[in-house]
Amino acid sequence: MVYLKMSFLIMFFVLTFSRPASTSHYVGGKTNLSKEGVDNMEIERQLIALNKKPVKTIITEVGDVIDCIDIYKQPAFDNPLLKDHKIQMRTRSIPGETRSEKVSTSSIFHGLQRERCPLGTIPIRRITREHLVFAKKVKQIHANGFPNIRYHSVYAEEIISGKFIRQKKYYGGSASMSIHNLTVDHDQFSTSQIWIANASSPEINGIRVGIMKNPSLVGGNLPRLFGFWIAANGHQVAGCYNMACQGFIQTHPTVFIDQPFVHPSLYGQMSNDVHVKAPGDNGDWWLRMGATAETSEDVGYWPNEIFTLLRNSASDVRYGGYVGSMAQASTPPMGNGFLPQLHDYDTTAYMRLMKYVNEAGDDVDLDPRLVRINKGTVSQCYNIMFAGNIGGAWKNTIAYGGPGGFCQ
Repeated sequence: MVYLKMSFLIMFFVLTFSRPASTSHYVGGKTNLSKEGVDNMEIERQLIALNKKPVKTIITEVGDVIDCIDIYKQPAFDNPLLKDHKIQMRTRSIPGETRSEKVSTSSIFHGLQRERCPLGTIPIRRITREHLVFAKKVKQIHANGFPNIRYHSVYAEEIISGKFIRQKKYYGGSASMSIHNLTVDHDQFSTSQIWIANASSPEINGIRVGIMKNPSLVGGNLPRLFGFWIAANGHQVAGCYNMACQGFIQTHPTVFIDQPFVHPSLYGQMSNDVHVKAPGDNGDWWLRMGATAETSEDVGYWPNEIFTLLRNSASDVRYGGYVGSMAQASTPPMGNGFLPQLHDYDTTAYMRLMKYVNEAGDDVDLDPRLVRINKGTVSQCYNIMFAGNIGGAWKNTIAYGGPGGFCQ
């Protein structure tokens, strides 16, 4: 795959923001706003458009402001591409998949257990000015090139090659990933994630799902469930994190994208993980998560209308960690902050049950013979190890992470 030589990883850019002052100039009796003033007005306009009038507002136990919005009036439906979209309330019945209605995904979260949104509404974390400035920077970066930001990734993927081998198509990916509450500075980010992408230079479509620690973007001091989408053609770039633009459609009444995890693993004592899945369903790409694969639930989805190359299938699925920093000094830890090993999974970050979704909608184990790992370039900072298919409740498993630091 030629385009693998160019990164389709989408940079996380963690910024320290200050509200710009609007300046104006008077010419011929008319007011000409500066670029900063125009940008400021546009951000204010977007804040009004994205933060719909709530039916109810909830302040969670960790201080998040959650607005309960009519499910049919959420921001995604203001996207012109979705004017004729009919909302899907859940993924289709997938062969071989067991669903449980007895265990709620919300039980592994902290926030809405005591208070819930009214029937017919869905929870959306209130969008802030910082979310929108961040989203704008992502678009500028992809349109104009990459700034001097340090970033590192380690990942595993199936590599299918050969002169007469037809390109394999993927219809989703899933894994159970360990949860860790790392110490991450304000201008840094650290994620555990699944990448799903399709690209044909200069066009790229992709989504990423998993766990993110990013104090500047999402605030607070907890790791959170996150999702990201992008549709870029070299000139125009659409996409954003979580609900910071009109793309993701929230469907779950209690579990929402950007929700915090409060039960991380304890080094050497206990490992806690969450099952995250991104299946394609008739061109829509869902975010599913739960304590286990059997109890995972639909959180919401990215509709097929916002994509071009992902309207059917993906050409790549990757599993691993991704970190970065705006600072010119050190980069943050990844995984659990320690270099990986395969002897004690209570002392390493891991992903287990790594699977992909095939055309029939079945969850299929990766072929261990075809899995290749990318260790990055600074092994003392970050690393990844593939354990292979170790059977039981683990099957295909990777261990990854590292302390970060000065990783030139």
